[in-house]
Amino acid sequence: MKTVMDASLYPDMQEIKTWLEELNGFGPRYTGNAAHKQSVDWFQAELEKLGLAVSRDRHFFTRWEAKSWGLSIMNEAGSFEAVPVTLYYPYSGETPADGVTGELVYCGKGSANAFQKAAGKIAVVEVANPKLPSRLLFSARSAYPAAAAKTPTFIMNPLLGAVLRGPKLEEAHKAGVLGVICIWNKFSEPNAKGQFLPFTTAHQQCPALWVGKDTGKQLKQAALNKAQARLVLHAEVIPQDSSDTIYAVLPGMHKEETILVNTHTDGPNACEENGGVGLLAMAKYFSRLPLERRNRSIVFVFVTGHFQIPQFGVHGQATTRWLRDHPEQWNGEGGHKRAIAGITLEHLGCKEWRDDRLHEHYSYTGNIEHEFVYTANPAMDRIYLDCVKERTKVRTTTLRPKGSLYFGEGQPLYNAKIPTISLIPTPDYLCAEAEDGFMDRLDLNLMMEQIETFTQVAATLDASPAEELGATEAPAFSVLELFVKTEQ
Repeated sequence: MKTVMDASLYPDMQEIKTWLEELNGFGPRYTGNAAHKQSVDWFQAELEKLGLAVSRDRHFFTRWEAKSWGLSIMNEAGSFEAVPVTLYYPYSGETPADGVTGELVYCGKGSANAFQKAAGKIAVVEVANPKLPSRLLFSARSAYPAAAAKTPTFIMNPLLGAVLRGPKLEEAHKAGVLGVICIWNKFSEPNAKGQFLPFTTAHQQCPALWVGKDTGKQLKQAALNKAQARLVLHAEVIPQDSSDTIYAVLPGMHKEETILVNTHTDGPNACEENGGVGLLAMAKYFSRLPLERRNRSIVFVFVTGHFQIPQFGVHGQATTRWLRDHPEQWNGEGGHKRAIAGITLEHLGCKEWRDDRLHEHYSYTGNIEHEFVYTANPAMDRIYLDCVKERTKVRTTTLRPKGSLYFGEGQPLYNAKIPTISLIPTPDYLCAEAEDGFMDRLDLNLMMEQIETFTQVAATLDASPAEELGATEAPAFSVLELFVKTEQ
């Protein structure tokens, strides 16, 4: 049975709004950049205001930061004329400040063989964004309300397009290509704008830019005419830079058991990642309770590295590193505390924006974004569903992982056999930059309701005997994962 909550202990809407605006005010928070460092310091200060002691893990890595970028094509008059670029390709490579110049060569989808003909030139490739059956990605457990939250038949998202169909830039580098221009296909120009994708690759030594489909048509024609182009991606590479994970333990009566509540702190906008605001709100609620009303210790974990996972020495999401570094907080071995459950918050308050069928217009659908929530077993599923049924804004589908296809920072908890409940909506604008950070695409009432739901989930978990929470259920079989491994 879900725990009855004390509404007077929640932060009010104005405080949530203020926290979100302060976080968004730092600007895009890419792993270890100045804005990210400032935001981590701010999270620590806010936790300390609540009376929590904060610990830090410092991680060192080579940071890559774009400083200037652009693309121009030589016109009939013999001068270079700028064309629109949606953004650079993160961690791809870098050019001198004045760029590189070469003939444009169309290389289709960017296979290794295709890049051979672009040696010493600039390759133009198309990224065919897949429209995948959702059953390949998710195994749905439940939906609430049933009609509104029905799992979409197909999933199409810029993140999937970039990860599954992006060019193999390491092959372009081996072939001696000067640079690569990637065309977003089957996405409107507004949807493609500012997409910081893919963000999980290592440095690939080949500078690349993204352009929208309209510019793409122009470039393909220019390549047929063997036009010259200038590609600029001037970036700074900073060896041995640092970025910090922070965490705070709120003690409970029985300190040998913990509940982990995690998110990440790096991201480009007010949606990705605002989970830290949810953690602050939960920390405020539980810190207001007297100790005798907290059964177990709650560990609030704000990890870095989500946007540069390859450099943090782990396979999986960024929280994997924290779990590896702090077994004393969760694994129950040799006198260590045992985590009886985990909660992950990501991408709170999102409205749904989608392209039309022809990918010409991009607009608000009038719906909230589909709330995908991984639950580790049927018992955790029931707890979550019990806590959402009084909400006024809800469109949630609970999921069982398929193979290793578990999106978001809940994955490491699940892999560590900790029973989890993980929120992971995936709006199209999740990884895009915008001047206002997409504050206008967030619904504060929805965000507040989601925070209250997961605070109630945490309270219910805290009040439940560990044996009633069940064990982590094995993932469902994944045909897509088998296919990807075969392709590799």
